[in-house]
Amino acid sequence: MIAHYCQCSGEAWSDVLEAELTFPRLFARQAYWREFPPPPMLMRAIAVGLGVYKPAANTTDAMGTLKAMFPGGKI
Repeated sequence: MIAHYCQCSGEAWSDVLEAELTFPRLFARQAYWREFPPPPMLMRAIAVGLGVYKPAANTTDAMGTLKAMFPGGKI
């Protein structure tokens, strides 16, 4: 999850980032990215739209499982 966050945000993976990244901050950034997608997500959407890439269907609630693993919100 942190690797995905770093890829989309361009931030370096550091101890400070790990210490400060919480679910509310992650969800706020994801809300912003829904409006203004980062380049990797935009390229994926374009590839799916053109039929070049077909993503696999999600069969589980990954975010629900992840939230249950970190009930305090600290990643």
